[in-house]
Amino acid sequence: MNNLFSRNKINIDIETHCHILPATGCDPEFTNQALDVLVIFQSYGVNTVYATPHVRLTRPSNTHESILKRAEVFKKQVAENKIKVKLEIAAEYYADDGLSDLIDSGNLLTYPQSHVLIELPLRSKPDNLDDIIKKLCAKGYKPVIAHPELHHYLRYDWQMIADLKEQGCLFQINLINMAGYFGEDVVIAAENLLRSKTYDLAGTGAHSREQLQLINEQVLQNRNYVTLLRNANFKNKMFSYRNC
Repeated sequence: MNNLFSRNKINIDIETHCHILPATGCDPEFTNQALDVLVIFQSYGVNTVYATPHVRLTRPSNTHESILKRAEVFKKQVAENKIKVKLEIAAEYYADDGLSDLIDSGNLLTYPQSHVLIELPLRSKPDNLDDIIKKLCAKGYKPVIAHPELHHYLRYDWQMIADLKEQGCLFQINLINMAGYFGEDVVIAAENLLRSKTYDLAGTGAHSREQLQLINEQVLQNRNYVTLLRNANFKNKMFSYRNC
């Protein structure tokens, strides 16, 4: 099987966005399925995987404490199965009415250097988005906007993208979206955002081994896509704890 993030592909070895922590919602229900995904990442040459379960008002069971408890159990299972991938935990925070309180708590699950993954609504810009970004930055967090290629109001609004970057936001592509998983319009948007050098980080956005295989078949076997991704010069290595 070809190396997902090898040097002759897109030259990154840190996965920044995936949903593989068992029993946290849309992630695998069973541990063996999640372990299978990590084994595939290992075979692809990925050395660090950030699991990023969703945190939102509609998923109240996912709290800071519950995610860390599940992660502690899962990390032991990873070690028992002699999987060499380093598993790290962040979270994907939905920009809903509960996010402001979570920011106030200072209890967000982040990447290194206080980078925090933010998911925006798909259809319309949140009225309080500017306030959320300002509040995050004021508290010392560095927002990472997840998969802008999915967002109808954002993906072609170059002024909005520039404004968010000016405020300190990074942008992250999900490779599953380039595989056509959510439609051709999303693929085209991702291509345009790549050409405009919008993205700072890459993740798979994968929930399963099948999605990883789809990425490999539809994206990383496509020379044009590989060229676009390599030219993006992703900064995933900033999330290596060796660099903190």
